[in-house]
Amino acid sequence: MNMEFLVEVDGKIYEISELVKSVSYTDKFNDGCSKLEFSYIDDDLVIKNGNVVRFKYNDANIFYGFVFKVSRNKGKEITVTAYDQLRYCKAKDTIVVKNDTVTTLVNKMCNYFNLRKGVLTDTKYKLPVSVQDDKTWLDIIYTAIEDTLTYTGRWYCLRDEFGSIALRDLENLTLNLILGDESLAYDYEYEKSIDDDFYNQIKLVSDNETTGKRDVYITKDSGSIAKYGLLQYFEVLDKNYNPSQAKVKADALLRLYNREVETLELKCLGDVRVRAGSSFYGQIEDIGLNKRLIVKSVTHEFVPVHTMELEVML
Repeated sequence: MNMEFLVEVDGKIYEISELVKSVSYTDKFNDGCSKLEFSYIDDDLVIKNGNVVRFKYNDANIFYGFVFKVSRNKGKEITVTAYDQLRYCKAKDTIVVKNDTVTTLVNKMCNYFNLRKGVLTDTKYKLPVSVQDDKTWLDIIYTAIEDTLTYTGRWYCLRDEFGSIALRDLENLTLNLILGDESLAYDYEYEKSIDDDFYNQIKLVSDNETTGKRDVYITKDSGSIAKYGLLQYFEVLDKNYNPSQAKVKADALLRLYNREVETLELKCLGDVRVRAGSSFYGQIEDIGLNKRLIVKSVTHEFVPVHTMELEVML
């Protein structure tokens, strides 16, 4: 195990890997910033909020971010929580989306918060004009990513890559990796559900400024309703949606949500390449799994040995 753990305190850089007792790194797919939690024994080094933390494991860049929480106990063990740059993008604002793509929105966000930029893939799709009020920058961009997926079939991941904000096409995050019965995994939990995020009728409404009434768009799967009962998704659209756009969105939402939700959690030996948004090949005979899977969230534990727990999208 080769661990490099650097902390910048009061303008000086300290290497503290010998002091560190535990290290946990958590990353979620399009769901906020990544998080590094670690504990160390107090050796007259006082880490403070705002300090910069850099963590490498076996020469791989794992985390670059900023301290947001510091706590300690009677035994002089200090616990620290640090987040990457995306933590700052939880700020709410009023944002006008006009002639924008996801890429231009991410650019604007980085410029506004003075964040370092990395690879920002051009998503090309022009988003509908809207005024986003009292929403976080992250939520606006995640919604834009979902809209882009709906209309183009291409999926993107916003993340911080060791101190640089990146926007990646998921197709470029595929790993040459197999996890399952015979490879690295030592436990799993599998579930099938219609309790959350399952809908077989989509109802969209939008205010029609010309008629002064609400236009209603409904699409449904009668076979699915007969099998599971009526489970309806409802959304009020921005008034800029026209009927054809609303129909396309309703049909796309039905395709997306009209299926049983499967969840799979894996416990595996660690691989530093695995991040949220990356994909690998999953093989578990008991549940008939033999396909490529996208990582929804992953937590790596590095001490005393490197293991990881991941939730995947099926």
